[in-house]
Amino acid sequence: MNLPIFPAAPTLSTAELAHCLLSPRVRCVVNFALGPEGTNIAQAAELWARKKGIYRKVTTKLCQTPEESLTKARLVLEAGTLPLFWTCAVYYKLHRFFFGNPDVFPFLFSYNMPLDAMQLCVRAELRGQEIASGWRIASHASPAPLIADLPNLMVEADSNAHAAIKCATGQTEMCITTAQAAELHKLYTLHKFGSPIMVFFGGTTRHGLNVLLGK
Repeated sequence: MNLPIFPAAPTLSTAELAHCLLSPRVRCVVNFALGPEGTNIAQAAELWARKKGIYRKVTTKLCQTPEESLTKARLVLEAGTLPLFWTCAVYYKLHRFFFGNPDVFPFLFSYNMPLDAMQLCVRAELRGQEIASGWRIASHASPAPLIADLPNLMVEADSNAHAAIKCATGQTEMCITTAQAAELHKLYTLHKFGSPIMVFFGGTTRHGLNVLLGK
């Protein structure tokens, strides 16, 4: 049978993998993360790079979906360049992402970070008005259960930051988004859901692992 086989996981500890990141053989790290600007995944990837002390050799490229992040990471084959694609523990398609790509290492690195003040926002000109049943809410599919008890129509967005853009440009009246995206697009906060700890994952390809390990 021609069925996939998961590659052998690296035997290095978390500390040893972190040390490999600092090696001169890793000349460049490309973080492929969900965009546009303001998503939790992109913020986590940036903070992770700073914590690991490699921020100066990191380039971040924002993608429309986590799947696109992986697709673009696969295209990186340059010597000394480590591609990382980033996901989140609550991504609603994570099981398909994992089992649908058995040739990569999706959970090589992990980073815990409080979510960036997830909130229900409205366009500034609607501030102070009562929420009407006809108002639409832009939301990524993952946090959509937060508004399950509201009668309003949910309009799906590619990310929390994309939801903010949909709201700011008049495609919807409200959105679920992050504090950074709300500020960026000048939205008014109606309700803060909070900032629970979330787990984010940086994965890589076979090429990326070879760069990291010096093979």
